Amino acid sequence: MITLVPTGCVPPYAVGMPEPSNHKLLVISFDDRLRAQEFLLATVRLQKDQELQMHDAVFIQRDADGTSHVTETTDVTPGRGALGGGVWGLLLGTLFGGPIGGLIAGAATAGGGALYAKLVDTGIKDATVAELRTTVPAGRTGLALLVSHVSVADLPREQSRFPNAELVETDMPPAAVNAVQEALKEANREPFTG
Repeated sequence: MITLVPTGCVPPYAVGMPEPSNHKLLVISFDDRLRAQEFLLATVRLQKDQELQMHDAVFIQRDADGTSHVTETTDVTPGRGALGGGVWGLLLGTLFGGPIGGLIAGAATAGGGALYAKLVDTGIKDATVAELRTTVPAGRTGLALLVSHVSVADLPREQSRFPNAELVETDMPPAAVNAVQEALKEANREPFTG
């Protein structure tokens, strides 16, 4: 489970303990879902340019009344695991055991695929997503990114293009947190009209 660290706090591994993983959670909220989707596209471009590596992305949209809606982008659900496992089992079972072998292997691997998806949470952990359902401010859309190999210069440069974005939670190192916060301040700065 990724422990969420309120912005400005130092994660425990920054005080001399070894870092548990090179994957870092970054949660930014936007005033509408379209802006969050635009930021996800900007992050994909950074990945294409090898400025970071994105492992998962989850949208958490909170209505004004506080109800939340979650859209996961890459995590394997039990239904997807069963479908994928079933297709492979049917194919291999038919290849090695004929039609009856295909049906038996397809059913067995479908169950195994569903179980695998239940037991292995490959992206942002379900417990973290559940916590973010209440952490993202009402009336805003949060984008939770699980990233690694982040360029501390390039990610904040992208963030500075998104006014009204706010850092919600992160477990990134303090220097990266400061760079993100400065970029968001720059995005929200009033334009010079002198």
